[in-house]
Amino acid sequence: MEFSIFTWFGFKHPFGDIVKLIKEAGFHSAMIWWGDEGEKYAGSKYQQPDLVRKAGLKLDNAHLPFSMVNALWEDTPEGQEVYSMYCSHIDDCKTHEIPTAVMHALNGANPPPYTPLGLERFKRLTDRAERNGVTIALENARRPEYHDYVLKNIDSDRMKFCYDSGHENCFTPEVDYLARYGSRLAALHLHDNDGTRDQHLMPFNGNVNWKRIMTRLKELDYRGPLAFEIDAQFTDVSKDFTAPEYLNEAMSRIRKLTEM
Repeated sequence: MEFSIFTWFGFKHPFGDIVKLIKEAGFHSAMIWWGDEGEKYAGSKYQQPDLVRKAGLKLDNAHLPFSMVNALWEDTPEGQEVYSMYCSHIDDCKTHEIPTAVMHALNGANPPPYTPLGLERFKRLTDRAERNGVTIALENARRPEYHDYVLKNIDSDRMKFCYDSGHENCFTPEVDYLARYGSRLAALHLHDNDGTRDQHLMPFNGNVNWKRIMTRLKELDYRGPLAFEIDAQFTDVSKDFTAPEYLNEAMSRIRKLTEM
């Protein structure tokens, strides 16, 4: 089994150095953020796919920005602008040979109501992904009904599912997403928390039921990488770890998962 990790794990080093450290720690692939927030230290997102591959890593997916995604559900100029932005991001994935784009269906606990217009926009984004040879992986968040509305109404090999263990544990512990959408699984975001909030801790530092998750993945015959979305910005570990030490510890946790 291959191992992957999100390139933003909390240490502000140049992106080229980050991917080299990921490779040296023993990971096989990486995930990137398709936004501009970290450009000051990570450089342009348009350079990152090549830097990942030059480091000897595979590029699993790009996580698209989600702070404005609620506008997709609304019949407003902003909604159309956000839809156009996501169209551009899907085109970027084709240009930069990014196989999968991770998206949210909502942001926050109180999004606007889901609407036929919003669903139509997701359908058109899926059509665009089909033409570009890109897969959209919709990530579970706070409100499962939005996720259900999109996935149940879009039957396409290019509209898949991204399972986030931390989001399930703290936002929707009553929902077994792998049982519901495991057959459409295209990406993993594995991280832990104490059940009270999204913390992006390393596995075994919270109360996520890892035995249940690993059993589900085995039942699904999941063949993709075990992918960590741990993030030291939520819990500052830089006082206790250097970046290489943090990655080495992450690797030890990921191997522990494979032994379950």
